[in-house]
Amino acid sequence: MLRTAFQILLAVLLAGCATAPHEYPELAPPRAVEITPLSSEHPVVALVLGAGGSRGFAHVGVIKVLEAEGIRPGVVVGSSSGSVVAALYAGGYAAAALEDMALKVEDRDLLDFTLFGPARVQGEALQDYVNNALGNRSIEALDRFFAVIATARAVNRMTIFNRGNTGLAVRASSSIPNVFWPVIIEGTEYVDGGLTSRVPVPVARRMGANVVIAVDVSWRGSQEVEAADVVIRPATPRTRALDFSAKLESIAAGEEAARAALPAIRKCIAQAEFANRRRAVTAALQNR
Repeated sequence: MLRTAFQILLAVLLAGCATAPHEYPELAPPRAVEITPLSSEHPVVALVLGAGGSRGFAHVGVIKVLEAEGIRPGVVVGSSSGSVVAALYAGGYAAAALEDMALKVEDRDLLDFTLFGPARVQGEALQDYVNNALGNRSIEALDRFFAVIATARAVNRMTIFNRGNTGLAVRASSSIPNVFWPVIIEGTEYVDGGLTSRVPVPVARRMGANVVIAVDVSWRGSQEVEAADVVIRPATPRTRALDFSAKLESIAAGEEAARAALPAIRKCIAQAEFANRRRAVTAALQNR
């Protein structure tokens, strides 16, 4: 009887601390601060990588094609599984490195299954993978202007993390309810960003993007993509959220869809460049 009571108490204690994140003393917790739009004399291109579980490997294929064409977004936004690739890309990883990481990563590298707690996957492994890959750099210290979308669970409200611990922000964004443990950050419990914004195009606009390229790998689609200039929808295999068995097929699907979208992307960038030049000429004439 005493042993049973102890086991119950232990399970309760473990569940109670289930959402406590792994501490990184050198990193501030993720937080949302007022967005200052990125300004540039050239068109600001944004890449928005959406939710979709393991189908998010397709994002790597999209980046391969964009990089080969010399299209290098200055703004990157990620939600749920899209936040993983987005963080690494914003952190300076080129397409070849991203593909190498994708092909080498095993599910055990990202998924720490557990018998205790509120769900099957703790999430610390994903957090540590991202932070280790980025050299423990905060969101604001990455190479590209970057934001991560998460959902404040109690009020079902979108949160835009644009400062602080990158890995923890990605972990919160990727925490699918009833699959991953939710994450408590400064007293607020966060879960999957895809619940409130599967493809956060409006966030990219707020960050100063003139041209938004959105990648939608979800099954259900998202109305938010209607605000994008170009939408890429890779025809990925219909895998389960945590099934890594179709990585190659998903990456190839991303490449194929991105190639098909290139004419539209080039056209949008050219139009944005023309509009910038026209505004510059107008401003010069007015200042005479």
